[in-house]
Amino acid sequence: MQRSILTSTLALTALGIASAEVVTASDTGFKLKHEAVSPLAPDALWERLMEPSEWWDGAHSYSGDAANLSMEDSAGSYWREDWEGGSVIHGQILTVMKGKQLVLSAPFGPLHATGAECIWTIILAPAEGGGTKISSTHTVAGSEGTGLQELAGPVDFVMGNGIMRLAEAP
Repeated sequence: MQRSILTSTLALTALGIASAEVVTASDTGFKLKHEAVSPLAPDALWERLMEPSEWWDGAHSYSGDAANLSMEDSAGSYWREDWEGGSVIHGQILTVMKGKQLVLSAPFGPLHATGAECIWTIILAPAEGGGTKISSTHTVAGSEGTGLQELAGPVDFVMGNGIMRLAEAP
């Protein structure tokens, strides 16, 4: 397990993430933390964040095409994926503070089947020297025997990749 966490962290560092970490991991949950800096101003980055089809990797979607992803910036709405023949709700938006904070209940991918509670918090703040600092935490809590510890590394990689892609200027 430690080896997969280290491998994920090194891979994300190579991708341009300023910081990627599996903070904790156990059979009943894990916590991930990612930080990156974008050259975009907070308001511009917020607009990008609200368009997951522009930055999320389609390889990490059910349809295989990020163009099918959408999200509205209001509490109660969904990060969804709709395509001919199917649809998925990836997360429900819990908190919106435009240009500053987005909180979702987001059991992405294999976490759907675990019944775990998954809270993803993204905080945007002006970066020293310009641009925007992105701070992301993903807290996952589930039941005994769900093996969440084994998912920490792979989910860390996917979420870190998402934050790295979000940080890029279009």
